[in-house]
Amino acid sequence: MPAPEFDPLKWWLASREGIDDATDRDLERSCTRKDGYRTEDEARAHAAMNGMGGVLFTYHCRYCDLWHLTRRQT
Repeated sequence: MPAPEFDPLKWWLASREGIDDATDRDLERSCTRKDGYRTEDEARAHAAMNGMGGVLFTYHCRYCDLWHLTRRQT
């Protein structure tokens, strides 16, 4: 039986001490709507395989500890 998929939004909500609407919006935008990659190289390879190597940039997510792709130059 496969392990349940990690849900960063549920983890964040369960582990925080106070309510912060700005952080909740940032988490939803930065993490839960994007694919996560274990390494920066994996994220870059995914962008390159989809012909987006010069358009998408990588960043390390402070919420889920994975790498994501963004159009913003980092």
